[in-house]
Parts: sequence; C-alpha cells; structure tokens
Amino acid sequence: MKCTKKIYMSISLFTLFNFNNSYSQFIEQHLILVIIDGARYSETLGDTMKQYAPRMHELALQGAVIDTFINDSLTYTSRAIPAIWCGSWKAPRDTVINGNSTQYATVPTFWEYFRKDRNKDSTDALYITKYFSAPWLPSFHQNYGPSYWPMFVMQDLVWSDLYVWNLAKNTLNNFHPKFSVLYLADVDAAGHSGNWDNYTRKIKIADSIVGMLWNFIQADSIFKDRTTMIVTNDHGRHLDTVSNGFVSHGDGCWGCRRIQFLAIGPNVKKGVSIIKRKIPDLAPTIGAILNFNPLYSTGTAINEILKPILSFDKEIINFGNIHLNLTKTDSFKIYNSGAANLNININSLDHIIINPSTAQIQPHTFRNFTVQFTPTDTGSVDTFILINHNDEKQIDTIYIKAKVLPGLDTLLFKVNKGWNLISLPLKTEKSHIDSIFTNHSSKAFKYSNGYQSSDTLEYGIGYWLKFNDSTVVQAIGESVSCDTINLLSGWNLIGTISHPVLRSQISTIPENLVSSKIYSYNQLYFPIDTLYPGKAYWIKANTDGKIILRKNELYRKN
Repeated sequence: MKCTKKIYMSISLFTLFNFNNSYSQFIEQHLILVIIDGARYSETLGDTMKQYAPRMHELALQGAVIDTFINDSLTYTSRAIPAIWCGSWKAPRDTVINGNSTQYATVPTFWEYFRKDRNKDSTDALYITKYFSAPWLPSFHQNYGPSYWPMFVMQDLVWSDLYVWNLAKNTLNNFHPKFSVLYLADVDAAGHSGNWDNYTRKIKIADSIVGMLWNFIQADSIFKDRTTMIVTNDHGRHLDTVSNGFVSHGDGCWGCRRIQFLAIGPNVKKGVSIIKRKIPDLAPTIGAILNFNPLYSTGTAINEILKPILSFDKEIINFGNIHLNLTKTDSFKIYNSGAANLNININSLDHIIINPSTAQIQPHTFRNFTVQFTPTDTGSVDTFILINHNDEKQIDTIYIKAKVLPGLDTLLFKVNKGWNLISLPLKTEKSHIDSIFTNHSSKAFKYSNGYQSSDTLEYGIGYWLKFNDSTVVQAIGESVSCDTINLLSGWNLIGTISHPVLRSQISTIPENLVSSKIYSYNQLYFPIDTLYPGKAYWIKANTDGKIILRKNELYRKN
C-alpha cells in the first residue's frame, strides 16, 4: 500500500527544549499511553490462559496492574475516548470538519494541560492514530484550547493497527516526544464483525504492538529508563450471556465496564493493586507523572502505583586539603523526578554532619543538603554517607574524600594606629583583609614598580594598611619556618615567615644580592636587625634574585 499524504496537525510552536538550568539534574520523564479500542478484559489481562495477550501478561509481571479498572459511565467509544483525554465525562459537542460531522471536548484534554503547564511544543505532545477525515478534537477552552492541542499524526490510507504502529515508530524516533497517545482501533471493529477468530487475532496484533513498543523504548537511548507506558481500553464488550455477547457493547454489564490497566516504567511500582479505579483517574495519573495539573478533571491520581525517582547533582564531595579540627562545608542536591513523595533518611559518621538528615521531597522538586566535615585525625579520607529512601534501589551513597593535614597554628602580632607595613605571618586560606584585620580603614597596597591596591593578601608579599586604632591581630594558618622570596632589581616590599629571622642569617641567590639595609616603619622608617612575623620590610636588590628566610635558632622553643 502506498501512502500518499501525512498530516501533522498542530496549532502553535514553542521551544522544543525549555530546561531551567537549576533543574538540570532532573530526569526528564516521557509517557506513552496506548488505547486499545474495545478489547474485553476476559481476552486481555483477564485471560488466565494468556493465549491472546501473552506480551502484556509478561509486561504485567514487570509493572503495575489494576485488578478492577472500569469505564464508570458510557461504554462506547465516542464518549469514552474523550473521557480518557479529559479525565471527565462532560459531554463533547458536535461540530463539522471538512464537511464531516465530528465532536470536540468541552473541557481541556491532558495534552492541553501538559503543553500549557510545561510550556511544551506540539512535537512533545502527539496523538498517533489511523486516518480520520474528521477526527475528534480537543477543547476550545478559553484558558487552553487550540494553542495547546497535540500534533495529530495521521497518514492517508493508514487504517490498520500495524500501519499505525509503523507510523508511530517513525514519529517517536524523529521527535522523541514527552507525551504520546497511540490509538489502536482494529479490535473494536473486528469484534463488531461477529467473527471471533478475527476479533482475537486483532487482540494478538495489538498485544504484539505493545510488546514491540516496549522493546523500542528499551532500545532507544532517550526513552530508555525515562519512559512510562500505560495500556488501557475505552470500553469492553458484552459478557457472553448478555445480548449478542462479544459482538457489541454499550450497556452497564461487567463485560462492557471492566477494562485493563497496565503500567510499566520508572514511575510505577511493580505489583497488582486491588483498589477500584476508573477512566477519569487516568488524566490525573498522567499529570502526576509528567508534572501538570488537570484542573477540570473529576478523577484522582492513582497514587498507590506511583513511586519517586531519585537523582543527585553530584556523586562525590571532595573537600581537598583540610586542617585537623577545622570545619569545611559543602552541599549536594537530591532531585525527585517521580510522581510520589521521596522520603530521605541519611546516615553518616560522627564527624560528618548532614543537614537535614531526614526529609520528604515532593514530586518534581529537589532539596538541598549541607555536609559539614570536621576531621579528627590526619591522613586521607575516603568514606561515604548512606542515603536510605523509598525509590526502587532503596539505598544510595555519596562519597566523601579529603586529605587531612596537621592542625593550624595561631599567631598574635601588634599593629599601630595609622599606616603599618604588614604581611601574612601564616599561610591561610582566608586572605581577604576583612577576614584577618577587623580594624583597618583602607585597602591594602603592595609595591611592584609602583603601588597597587588590593582587597586580598598574598603570603610573602608586604603591604601598606591603615588602622583606626592600635590593636593585636590574631592570625590562624599553617606555620612556615623557611621560605624563599623572589626579589626584583631595586626596592622590594616583602613579607616574612612565621618566626623571627635575624638579618645576619639571611642568605641570597646570588650572593651579595642585597644592596641596602632592611627597613621597617613605625611613624618613620628605621633599619632593623630582626624580621618579625606579621610585619613587612623594604629591601633593595642590585639585580633580580632570591632571598632565603629561615627560622632564627635563638627563638626556637625548648
């Protein structure tokens, strides 16, 4: 059969991908709803012999089944299909398209809710079906309507379910939509024919399509592990003891009312639910999975089969170098991309504090957790925090790494009111002048062929800094007993090490590099014999070179 025309019926376009960067760790969810028109429950999941729907029986073992899922109102297609779309039995209205009578929904459909709430393009919301010259239409609701309709994917001369499957496979591969509805119509038509073999053969074909669709999802890198598939019917058929049996439908007998519900994918728990559910519950359930609100639906989400989906923004927290008994803080996020609350309980070692340690994360949201690490021993740290939760895996870990160095030293030195020559007496991670000097009244100025202002201090460099009053400064950091400082030809403003250094014990590369006395400042310049921690000094070099400062042995503690 040659296909001559494709119809992609859509109304308006938005950006195909519209991710907020702060949500980049969410696992974007996809959903495909398969509607098999007019299959009786006794020939689908209710068939204990599994002769007509073997693939769906296999998938049922991996997914969720609702034992009693019903059409709770009108058991014929023109009313039940819109009820699935809308989550409501509110009656459609008649209209005419291309000279053909049809109907449109009077409340918004799940496609309209999805596209508006999620700001999605029509290529993310598909209705894949056989060819209709006048298809049933979504709503013209003033707050939703044609701007949010799905893309109708139909192809001229495509009438059978297998042709619809081929159309679906190509379209899903091209667009990878977030929300698709696949409508298979052959079973109902075959049932009305009165030929039992033809009716059951069409069920077998629909069953194979469901199996091929799931295999396709698992083989696709975008859909795999991100796609929930739901398979249901719009109505069943008469019981064999009612009217002409499987041939017709439309009343309130149990055969017409009871339909199947099969869901499989990352959003659903495995197992059979015995809670009675109905057609209007489909739209809220899909809304819970895809994160939209079906405002006018009369149903409720089938929460008993839904589960959370956990993901992190990081798997390892590396604190790097940290000194003994100091504290470092980092954080991580836990995302819930699923349709049910995610319950978190975190266990860790005593010196690792997690805040909060317990939390409940709502669907499609995230929570930030802080990690406070205070090491109690030196050496390499390679441990983890244990995260217990109600996602399928139940337990996850985030690894904690660090290198713990010996504890830091504290050093006190005095500064005078007014301008001072100062330097960092210890190596410290906190080098902003505000974190060390609380009483200063100027920026710091270093010298390199002219003065340069700075808000941060660098170890080994000397600075001018002005203070409001005389005070004692406390510096905390890593003590240095020997260091080499680069000098440029001419005058240099240098810092010093964490211990006093005698002028006579200073060595240089090359020898005789220093061509001046070493000067300090206190209201005026004066030459010095000893360099003290926290101070800075002027020194003149006759060429580029290095000065080597060592701890003065006379000041060594016994």
